[in-house]
Amino acid sequence: MALGRRRALRTARSDDARGAAALEFALVGGLLVAIIFGILQYGLYFDDSLNANQGVRETARMSVVGKNSPGCGTTPGWSGISCTVEKMVDRAPADTYVNVSAPDGWARGNLLQVCVLVRSRGDFGMLPMPNGGYVRASLRMSIEADATKPTGTGTAEAAPTGQSWSWCD
Repeated sequence: MALGRRRALRTARSDDARGAAALEFALVGGLLVAIIFGILQYGLYFDDSLNANQGVRETARMSVVGKNSPGCGTTPGWSGISCTVEKMVDRAPADTYVNVSAPDGWARGNLLQVCVLVRSRGDFGMLPMPNGGYVRASLRMSIEADATKPTGTGTAEAAPTGQSWSWCD
């Protein structure tokens, strides 16, 4: 009788231990999954931020020295610069919004301003993202060559809903 009773107690204890382990895993596992998704979401956001900044920098540099992007052919003026930004940022054009301008006109010594809004791939909707999930990048650079000579002072695509170009001034 004592042997059967010991087995019953051991079985009950092992069932309790398995139940406790399952409960602990459920509590800790949910938190661990949330942390992992947060790391992924913000990692993708920061990657998109770096891509946008690099694309804007390369576009501005190519534009002020009078070169076109290889992927944009011979598209002239502001359209060519906008096309170059989209190629350099390496995003689908539907996810990239471009604002390029030379407020004082296109002439050597004046400033070229290139701004871009990119929808981040990291916006899973699990955590709140800065700027509603849009990455912003802008750069001003001095114009060095008159070769491109776009007319007017610039062009801007319509900003997506909830966004504006006010930060680009």
